Amino acid sequence: MNGLQGLKRQLLPLIKGLPIIIGCTILALVIAKKIIRYTPNSYQTVARIKLDDQKYGFSNTQLYKDLDLFSTTNKIQSEAEILQSPLLIGQGLARLDFDISIYRVGNVKNSLLYKNSPIIVKHQLTEIKNLDRTYWINIIDSSHYQLGKLDKKIDTTNSEIIPLGKPTLIDGEPITVSKNDSLLDEKDLHLIGFYECIIFSKDGLIADVTEKLNVTAVDKEIAVLRVVYKDQNAEKVADLANALCHAYIEDYVATKTGAASQTVKFLELKIAEVSKELERAEVKLEQYKSVNGIVNTRQETETGLRKQSSLEMQLISLEMNEQTILELEQYMTGGDYFSETAINFGFGDLLMTELVKTLKYHQDERQDMIFKYTSESNQVRALDNKIIELKNYIREAIKRNKKEIITKRKSIEKTVEINSKQFDGLSTREKEMRVLERDFTMKEQVYMFLAQKKIEASIAASALLSFHRIIQPATTPKKPVSPNKTLIIFVSGLLGLIIGTTYVYLRKATLSKVVSREDLEKHSDLPILGVVRKKNSGKDFSTLAKALKFKDELENNPLLTVSSAINGEGRSYVSTHLAQSIAELGYSVCSIAIKEELNNSGETITDFLATSCEIQAGGVYDLISTPSETLNAPQLMTDLKSQFNVIVVDTPAAALSIEGVEFMKLADLNVFLFRANYTSTDFLEYPELLAEEYQIKNMYLLLNSAHMASSFNGRFVGTRYNTELKQERFISKVWNYITAYIRS
Repeated sequence: MNGLQGLKRQLLPLIKGLPIIIGCTILALVIAKKIIRYTPNSYQTVARIKLDDQKYGFSNTQLYKDLDLFSTTNKIQSEAEILQSPLLIGQGLARLDFDISIYRVGNVKNSLLYKNSPIIVKHQLTEIKNLDRTYWINIIDSSHYQLGKLDKKIDTTNSEIIPLGKPTLIDGEPITVSKNDSLLDEKDLHLIGFYECIIFSKDGLIADVTEKLNVTAVDKEIAVLRVVYKDQNAEKVADLANALCHAYIEDYVATKTGAASQTVKFLELKIAEVSKELERAEVKLEQYKSVNGIVNTRQETETGLRKQSSLEMQLISLEMNEQTILELEQYMTGGDYFSETAINFGFGDLLMTELVKTLKYHQDERQDMIFKYTSESNQVRALDNKIIELKNYIREAIKRNKKEIITKRKSIEKTVEINSKQFDGLSTREKEMRVLERDFTMKEQVYMFLAQKKIEASIAASALLSFHRIIQPATTPKKPVSPNKTLIIFVSGLLGLIIGTTYVYLRKATLSKVVSREDLEKHSDLPILGVVRKKNSGKDFSTLAKALKFKDELENNPLLTVSSAINGEGRSYVSTHLAQSIAELGYSVCSIAIKEELNNSGETITDFLATSCEIQAGGVYDLISTPSETLNAPQLMTDLKSQFNVIVVDTPAAALSIEGVEFMKLADLNVFLFRANYTSTDFLEYPELLAEEYQIKNMYLLLNSAHMASSFNGRFVGTRYNTELKQERFISKVWNYITAYIRS
């Protein structure tokens, strides 16, 4: 029961504050409606691209394996960065007419007109100061308009009126506004009105699109890219996402075929050189055989010659690698080596190739970051340091590879020289023939290898195939993604409830007012006589009078004082009604009300009081005092006790006047009054301090104006303790609960 009563007391301020909470909630919902109304709609579309997986994808089949011969294993995150790079975005925007955005200015918000603009804006702006800025357009009628920069104050009165279709100059550069006749004939659009127009530069448009574009991988293990674009027009977001996806596919095909074409050219040059050498070797071999009449070589020389041939093949391979590493060194020191779409050298070191590609990726990343940061920013400078370190590492690796190649070549040349001596003892004719055959065979193998690679590269260059594919094209969204009406309304309503509830409890905590009997028990050890509830005071005063009688406090002609710490706590109300309730029990009662402060100078009470005596209902005699120069309270009380059974004195506020303390010291019973939701908790310890300081005995505490939904002694809370609230009809019960908990 104690836990339930404590919960009820904690919930009581919440129930009483329901009007405030409901008001805060309604206000929050109204604000939410305004936010939704004034916030422009934003639409979002999603497209998905499936990237080719060379290990498990379609290009892994034997038929198409060589078509992507010169591409590397796909890196999903790298492809995502490429897709949202300025280069790809620029290629996608080249398909669209996004460089001018026209908005219709409304009373509440501006609406983006994409393909539904009744006006057409054309310009020949080249100055940076005139681009990436907003202009206002005022269509006066069907034939005239006004135009100006939005950064200045809009002055339609002094602005020039220009015929539609005729250009006007902005800082010496022309802008033309004309009617969109084809659209106006097709649709019933309102032409006259106020418009805003943003004219973008190429870089400004790319930056604007980049802010609204998000390309992410669906999962790091799944080769699918998710392209998300958000803007104020539904058709615009779908067109941009689709254009970007198609630009990515086409760029992939162009890059692949371009790299293959460059490889074909390189192989053609090498094949031509090897072909001439092969022809010369063949002629020499035939001439030698013809002159010397040689058909077969000796079996004993085959093994040695095969080994010698292998060594010389290695030597040629080292020479080719040396030539390639020199080309790589020239490639690294040649200046602008990032303009190429692929590395057109055949160096077979995969680590070196990956390092160069990483260097190119960092350089592309730096170009992207320049759109967001300056060249002196920490992010760009950190990336520059990475590029410098990578360049130095590549250059150092080139030096090491050159040194290693030279060392290996010397070693092989020495080995070839040693192996050549094994033929010194053989016939010079056979030896020379074997050398010619070896030279011919080697050049023939090189020629066949290059020819095979040329065929493969030619197929890759001719096959305009993309193994990346769009698996979900962007569609025109039907509903805006923001503002999220449901979320805004829900959050606003929740905030309204939280703010209202917080205000109610903070107000209760900061005001620190006496509310219930529990507050009296918590701060004072004095006994509590009871409570006087709102709208139930008649029964409560009768209960208090009976309680005093049961305690034998009304015997022997007692003097009873009603005191309080401050004014306004209902002393007169309580003393009057308590006197009447005591009189109803059959006692003769005298009620004294001290209306003003008294000055104690020691003379008789007769000289002090100008007394008027009236008999009220219940047999109560009221003596209303007026101020005088002297007071002899003991004599007065002795005289009155001889005539009445009970004397009730309404004393002045004890915290404001010392005169009431004398009556409290003379009294047989002191009732110290607190008023619920009025008296500060700072005064709760005051009666106990008075009793200790002035030796006042027999003091009771009384709570006035207690909540009506509590019991007669204030120990319990609940409407069932008030019999007047019992109604049979549900609506009556609800209304009475509201009356009991909120209005009281």
